[in-house]
Amino acid sequence: MLSFIIGAQEASLAQALIASTEERLRANSWPVWVSDGLDAYGEALKGRHCFIRYYHRTGKRGRPRRPKLVACPELRYAQVVKQRDERHRVIAVTKRIRYGDVPLEKISTVYIERHNLTLRHDNRRLTRKTIAFSKKVTELKAQMSLYQGYYNFSRCHRALRLPLCCTDGTSNTSKKWQYRTPAMAAGLSDHIWSLRQLMSMKTFINY
Repeated sequence: MLSFIIGAQEASLAQALIASTEERLRANSWPVWVSDGLDAYGEALKGRHCFIRYYHRTGKRGRPRRPKLVACPELRYAQVVKQRDERHRVIAVTKRIRYGDVPLEKISTVYIERHNLTLRHDNRRLTRKTIAFSKKVTELKAQMSLYQGYYNFSRCHRALRLPLCCTDGTSNTSKKWQYRTPAMAAGLSDHIWSLRQLMSMKTFINY
């Protein structure tokens, strides 16, 4: 869980969310961006740093050149568009590549949809039709920041586990898996943090 933005409308938050996410990525890395059919994410990528300007001739002599925007060759962005009927049931799913060369098997929103479901299960304030909603935005941001730290450093994920082997190469029957957190998989930590350690960790911010 790299970043989150809280607001009323998703379209108005796309630019801030992409900017916050890119700040947490490895330097000079170009990930594959995948979203739903909302054009706000494509426009945010377009208006950021991934487009360059050049000029070309119109075909007639004496006329000035006109500008044209060209996508940065490292940019890769695709969309998963779902078509629904009058009863809001999904009847078709279309994959389309907006920028760059993206393999079809990587165009999927399964992981982010599963993550949103996990958020609603683990976070009472995000449950639909609940009376435990946050009355203030500042309180919701504080609670989400706490959950982000718990999700990345304390919560083990089955998809990140590794098989354990003995020194002779055979599998260990007493304990088959090494469970890991996202921070361990990313190389930010070497152990699973307890809730006490997470709440008592001192952070230093240089302004």
